Amino acid sequence: MKYIVIALVVFLFSCKTVQTSSTSTATLENTRWKLSEMNGMPVITPPDAKEVHFILSSENGEHRIQGFAGCNSLGGSFTREGNKIKFTTITTRMMCNERMDIENYLTSVLTNTDSYKINGEILELYQADTFLAKFEAVHLK
Repeated sequence: MKYIVIALVVFLFSCKTVQTSSTSTATLENTRWKLSEMNGMPVITPPDAKEVHFILSSENGEHRIQGFAGCNSLGGSFTREGNKIKFTTITTRMMCNERMDIENYLTSVLTNTDSYKINGEILELYQADTFLAKFEAVHLK
């Protein structure tokens, strides 16, 4: 009996509980949002290219967007109330052939977005009930 109790104690201490969290640690601001889907198609960043992304931040009452649109830098501002959001963006206008379609799509999405949802580590942008684009969280340190 003594050996059974010892074996049981050893077994219980050797078992580890794996906890999974279904809650998001991603926040709208201070997260690098990498474009992952447009027009229902995945966005794959070529090995030699910079990933398309944006970061939202607020400081001294100013709400800023900055990032990379595919060929050019992205900047501007945003306003937010609840899950409603409106972007005002600008990009530098250097032309490139390889990723200009992604840049044009992203700038169009940001212009037309009026709401968002964060599900886990995914940001979805919408115009009314129409899904526009999906982004994956890359957390800033």
